[in-house]
Amino acid sequence: MSQLVSLILPVYNVENYIDPCLESVTNQTYKDLEILLINDGSTDGSLQKCLEWKEKDPRVKVIDKENEGVSASRNLGVQVSTGTVIGFIDPDDWVDETYVEKLLNALETEGADYAECDIWRYDNRTGKKIYRSCGSRMDIPYTLEEHMKYGPTATYKALSRKSLWTRYGIHMPPCSFESPAIYSLVLALSGKTAYVPEALYYYRRFRENSLIENGYANRDGSANNTLAIEAMQFLISEFRRCGIYDQYSHVLEGVVRYRLNDILAMQFHRRSKEDFRELVHNYRVFLEEWFPNSHNESYMLFGGYNLNRILQHMDILQDPYCRFNFSSLISVCGKKDAYVQINHKNKYRAIMLQRESEQVFWDILEEVQPAYLFMDFIEERFDILEKDGCYLTKSDAYDGADSSFREKRTILRNSPECDALWKDNFDLFTQRVRQISPTTHMILLENYLAEEVGDPEHREPYPEIREILALNEVLKGYYGHVRQNYPEIPVIETADSPLYFTDRKYEYGAIPSHLNEIVNQEIAKKVYRLLDEGNFEEYDKLRTAVRQKGNPAYVQSQRHHPRLQRREISSGVSGQRSEPDPERS
Repeated sequence: MSQLVSLILPVYNVENYIDPCLESVTNQTYKDLEILLINDGSTDGSLQKCLEWKEKDPRVKVIDKENEGVSASRNLGVQVSTGTVIGFIDPDDWVDETYVEKLLNALETEGADYAECDIWRYDNRTGKKIYRSCGSRMDIPYTLEEHMKYGPTATYKALSRKSLWTRYGIHMPPCSFESPAIYSLVLALSGKTAYVPEALYYYRRFRENSLIENGYANRDGSANNTLAIEAMQFLISEFRRCGIYDQYSHVLEGVVRYRLNDILAMQFHRRSKEDFRELVHNYRVFLEEWFPNSHNESYMLFGGYNLNRILQHMDILQDPYCRFNFSSLISVCGKKDAYVQINHKNKYRAIMLQRESEQVFWDILEEVQPAYLFMDFIEERFDILEKDGCYLTKSDAYDGADSSFREKRTILRNSPECDALWKDNFDLFTQRVRQISPTTHMILLENYLAEEVGDPEHREPYPEIREILALNEVLKGYYGHVRQNYPEIPVIETADSPLYFTDRKYEYGAIPSHLNEIVNQEIAKKVYRLLDEGNFEEYDKLRTAVRQKGNPAYVQSQRHHPRLQRREISSGVSGQRSEPDPERS
């Protein structure tokens, strides 16, 4: 017997998008539908569009109400729906014609309470789309705990039994990020979940005037600097209300931190520095309150994009303001060219490239005084551009940018000159870190370019394997330099895993500098183990001994760096700081 499926669409100022959305909804292969259009006080022509569709299709029902926000619209939709199965669709998106049929079939076949599919992320500016898996990694289904943490939280791309919502009184809170506030709860309360590994939902990104593009501002346009805190408080309280907090308390901290990290990454380039720093501060206060016995220390990151992904798996707040990608040690230790301007169509890359040219790393290090500085040398594979003692990294991001930097020459990465220059500058880099932030622990992850691409069952060497092997030999020499000359810096081996390869379906590109998320999670556990043990005493003793004795490599490097000769070198006494470098001030 056919089941009535109620599809709930919260409508607000989407008159330019609602027609293609409703065309996809009304043309579903599964016909027994109730289509609820909840007009949330739209000020454009959206309500008129809704009424036109009501005239076209008797399955469409329109509810017009005052503006209260998307949560109120969805909650009302659940309340008035008459179907035994419900689903949410955003009216600026659209769905495959088999969307309802396949998800409903999965619900019935698996005897599940909740079923979801994969999605296409559609770029509204370019028309390009990216595949996003929602229930697995490399076709290996998530465990329930992994699903609660890593599954995309959007309430669309899923059907669920209405009884699940009414039995537990599930509702969305009246705040931003209402979906992350309930997603993990819905999974935990479902007797069973089902997964359709097909992209049946098309999510439209970068739409003008969307909540995301407006930075989730308050109604008066001011920045909401408690963004998502209310949602996470609601999530925790709902686990308690439903009586399952103790059962899942060990998972919730990871869920909360992972969601906050996602939001920080989303907000980084959309806010002023002042608003973003306040948002991060509020997150830290919130986490200290709810998880006081966990790692709430600040840290900085200097290395490749995949290092971001590794640390994303750790239950620690990842602050994009303290992240430096696409830079080399040589570039941040050379002279600063204050007149370089770098533009890139990707806002994040533009920020990172401009930071490199302005050597902002040292200013942020002094400002933040992080507990840890996580590093890898993946970005040290690129050639170096040089002009009168100023250096920039010829990274893949730089190659895609518009830059005013006019180099005099290129220093090839595999040349003896670059090798000597890099080692000299690593010694300088280490000393400057210790001078500016004496209590910061440098931690090095021995990451290399992946030599294979594929999945756990089938993989093959990259076509450019010879080039990769040659670059990895260069990186091996750099890591060896640290092991030999800096025993006080812990080095974490990462490439010893049989899963050290690139996921061929990786949404941001199957390139050698990207690994798969399973091995990234393995590496994160190694890092977390080091932090959890908290045994840095031996490293501190080694560091003090090196300062007192004098590192031969560093002593040699001073002769080549008159800037350091002009500075008061730290004697190794905890808390002593040298005067600021006038070239950075």
